[in-house]
Amino acid sequence: MTGLYLAAFLLSLIGALVLTPLVIKLAIRIGAVDNPSEATRKIHERIMPRAGGIVIASIFVVLSLALTPGEPTKAYWGALLASTAVFCVGLYDDVKRLSPWVKLVAQITAAMVAILFFGVGVEVISNPLGQQFELGKTLVEIGGYALPILSVMFSLVWMVGMTNTMNFLDGLDGLSTGVGAIAAFILFLVSVNPRIDQPATAVMALILLGACLGFLRYNFFPAKIFLGDSGAYFLGMMLGSLAIISGAKLATALLVLGVPVIDALWSVVRRLAQGKSPFTADRGHFHYILLDAGLSQRQAVLLIYALSLAFGLFALLGDGLEKLLALIVLVVVVALLMITFTLTRKRQHRRS
Repeated sequence: MTGLYLAAFLLSLIGALVLTPLVIKLAIRIGAVDNPSEATRKIHERIMPRAGGIVIASIFVVLSLALTPGEPTKAYWGALLASTAVFCVGLYDDVKRLSPWVKLVAQITAAMVAILFFGVGVEVISNPLGQQFELGKTLVEIGGYALPILSVMFSLVWMVGMTNTMNFLDGLDGLSTGVGAIAAFILFLVSVNPRIDQPATAVMALILLGACLGFLRYNFFPAKIFLGDSGAYFLGMMLGSLAIISGAKLATALLVLGVPVIDALWSVVRRLAQGKSPFTADRGHFHYILLDAGLSQRQAVLLIYALSLAFGLFALLGDGLEKLLALIVLVVVVALLMITFTLTRKRQHRRS
């Protein structure tokens, strides 16, 4: 399998390196651009092409169909359908702009189709003591069908949550793409673990990893193209789906994406407390706090990369209570960093 893994990674990497310059020109031609005059929070000073999701999605679709060993499973088709659907919605938004609520309804619909018709769902949750809670046992009869309501609701929140988490994270050059690459790398290591042993999922994770790294060549500071909603939505939905399909414990994925997940949850709570829509864009995200506190874009992005990689690798080594402890430590570390840099930002504002 080593040759297949290497081929999947290299082909996706080279494909992204070759395709991205073409997509930059295409994005400008179709009007998929980000104008800094649209919002004061934007930190770039010139009109930038977006729709980088074209690179990630097209490479993943082609190579996963061509290289994934064995017959494509029902769950694979569900993940691909849901991810492609939100990609299309995101691409339309990259060009024309859509209401946040329209995009949310589209995400929920795509996830529900994957869950109900293709079996992409969380059936069992393990607690830190090793006991398992089977979500699929709680059935509710709807229209003559016995629906595993807890499994459906948990899976829906997970998939839609991952989709929006990656989108909220996409505020600095290369941030969402790089964290997505780290998450794909950890999912690959989980999939090749002898206890999991899912070569098909490992190949898909490597394709995502290669595509993200190739695209990152043009997306890292100073970026030549942005990921856009199309890319963030596809990446988030696919990572969320692969975390389920691979049989990886969700705590592992939560540790890898812990920083953006905590930031996304805090942003939603903060906006609702202020009487605003949870989708209202502002400069309250962790990465903006780091910038306002004096860090450069590179420093802020690399700090979040380091946190994601460190906790992701720990997730591979720890188990049960150790993962719970790591999650608690992650929350504390992120909270302390946010408090520290927020106070630093306020002091700098007073001085200026």
